Amino acid sequence: MKEPYEGVEIVEVEPIEGEEFIIIEGFPDVGLVGSIAASFIADRLGMKEVGYMDVEALPPIISVRDGRILELIRIYRKDNLLAILSDVPVPASIVKPFSRELMNWIESKKPKLLISLTGIPEPNRLNIDKPKVYLLASNAELARKLHEATGIDMFKDGFIAGIKGMLIKEGARRKIDTILVSAQSHFNYPDPGSAAEVVKYLSKILHIELDVKPLLESAEELKLRLRDLMRRTSRMMQGVQKSRELELPPVYL
Repeated sequence: MKEPYEGVEIVEVEPIEGEEFIIIEGFPDVGLVGSIAASFIADRLGMKEVGYMDVEALPPIISVRDGRILELIRIYRKDNLLAILSDVPVPASIVKPFSRELMNWIESKKPKLLISLTGIPEPNRLNIDKPKVYLLASNAELARKLHEATGIDMFKDGFIAGIKGMLIKEGARRKIDTILVSAQSHFNYPDPGSAAEVVKYLSKILHIELDVKPLLESAEELKLRLRDLMRRTSRMMQGVQKSRELELPPVYL
């Protein structure tokens, strides 16, 4: 058993009580696909901020929106749905202990499902009108059920780096049903189009009507507004070798 990492504190402003939680995380990553998709869902569903993560290693900045001071990493809730949104990437130096502490908290909630959202670097993205969406599950039975229910393609070979990889690995180790939903995406540019495809798939899983038209209509505005976050995220991705997700793992016979 590893010692707790004291640099992370999860604060529940309102007690998060209940059961069968479905938890969506959208930490900044490839194409900001997870960030855009999770933020869109939280906004469209009118989710309420109920907690935050206080992380010692984050930069000394604050987030201000409509005159309100916001925590950099926030937890939102509506009914049994939780969303974790972040205005900054997790520093490469703490990805492993940060992921463990986050999963300790998630495990304490006895969740029904943890959903991690990301993009898959696709060099030919400019020539792809409708990015493909792939699923990676923490266990074979969960993968089979979701494939049968939605027909989604399985992520079969490759690397998953950074916090996304750590969360699904921890989910498998702890026997917490965890899935990684990913879409073909630009690597270093915000990709609302890929985020929209992820949202469409999530609407099937969550059995919630989520019209992505507003997301697509605001795509150009989002690309401009998220440039700085993408720049910071790109620097972080260099530290966790996100570019290796373009490679295939070695084959052992």
